[in-house]
Amino acid sequence: MPEGAAVIRYAGKRGVVWRLKYRDAVGRQVMETLGREADGWNEKKAEAELRERLVRVERKGYRRPKPITFREYADTWREEGQRRRQWRPGTVRSYRVVIDRLSDWFGPMRLAAVRPRHVAEYVTAMMDRYGAATITRDLSVLHDVYGSAMREELVESNPAARAERPKAPKRRWRILEPVEVGRVAKAFTDEQARVAFLTLVLTGIRRHELQGLRWRDVDLVEKVLRVRDSKSEEGVRAIALPRALAEELWQHWRRSSFQGDDERVFGHPETGGPYHPETFREAFHAALKAAGIGDYVRPFHDLRHTSITNDAAAGASPVALMAKAGHRNMSTTKAYLHLAGVVFRDEAEALERRLLGGELSTGLSTGPNESEST
Repeated sequence: MPEGAAVIRYAGKRGVVWRLKYRDAVGRQVMETLGREADGWNEKKAEAELRERLVRVERKGYRRPKPITFREYADTWREEGQRRRQWRPGTVRSYRVVIDRLSDWFGPMRLAAVRPRHVAEYVTAMMDRYGAATITRDLSVLHDVYGSAMREELVESNPAARAERPKAPKRRWRILEPVEVGRVAKAFTDEQARVAFLTLVLTGIRRHELQGLRWRDVDLVEKVLRVRDSKSEEGVRAIALPRALAEELWQHWRRSSFQGDDERVFGHPETGGPYHPETFREAFHAALKAAGIGDYVRPFHDLRHTSITNDAAAGASPVALMAKAGHRNMSTTKAYLHLAGVVFRDEAEALERRLLGGELSTGLSTGPNESEST
C-alpha cells in the first residue's frame, strides 16, 4: 500500500467515524470521511473503499475535487445548463426558483459533503411548507445537479438517488359544466377578467401563457392565437379561436389603452404591466359566488382541466387535444380528461345504429316494467 495511505478510526463525541487518508494523482493529500460506525461502517468496509480509491488514483489519474459549496456549483449548473440545453424561459424561471430553495438549505455546505440523510432532512422540513409535487420537483433538480457533478468527478455519489419522494394526495378536480361556464361568464363585473376567463376555458392555455400573450400573437382576421412563450417546444403552438372568442378579444382590444403589437393582451389596466394572478383570482371567485358556485378553489389549473375535458366531450380528436394543450404525448393529455360524468348521447345513438340498424326490432325489452301482451 502506498506510503501515507491509511484507514483511520476516529472516536468522537457523536460516536466512531471511519475515514480514509491517501494521496491523489498529483500528490495532494486527501482526507475523506466515509461514515459512522452506527451506520454500518467498519474496518473491513473502509479498507475496501481505500483500495478502490487507490486503483482510481493509479489507473484513472484521480485528483481530489477542489472544495466548492453547493450554492456555487448549483448556480454554475443552472447557467451552463441554460446555455447547453437551451431551456425555454419558463423552464429557466422554474429552475431558478428551485435552485434558490435548495441553496437556502444546502448552500453553505461543501458539494461533496451532502449526504442522503441531509436530503431526507430537507424533505421532512419542506413537507410543512410545500406540497408533494413541489418537493418532488426539487428532488428531481437536486438529482440532476449531482448527476452532472458525478460526471465531472466532483463527487463520488448522488445523495438524491434514493431519496424518498412524498406521495401526493389524489387531487379532486372541479370541472365546470357547460351551463356553469355560461353563468360564470355573465357574472363577471371586471371586463378584462371576463375575457381572460373565456380565453382560458376556450383555448386551454396555461397561466403563464395567458400572461405572456401580446397582441401580435392574436390574429383576429384569421382567428388564430399563437403561443410563443411556453415551457416546452411542444407548447409553442397555434390555436384556432372560436368566432365568439375572437369577437370578445376584438372588443377587449378596442377598450384597451395598450394596443401595440408588443403590448400585453392582458395586463395592468393603468400601466400595461404584467397581469397579476391574484387580480384574476379575486374577480373569478367573485363571479363564482355570484353564479352560485361555492366549491371551486384553483382558478388557473382547474380551468385548463375544464377546457380540455369539455373539448374532448365535444368530440375533439386525441391528436387535436394533445396539440391544442401543448403536450408531448397523449398520456399527459389523458391526465387532464375527467369524463366520468359526461353523457355521450351521440356515441350511444351511433352504437345503436351500428348494432340494431336504428330500430329496436330484435325483440329486446324496452324496460323493466314492460308487461307481456295477453
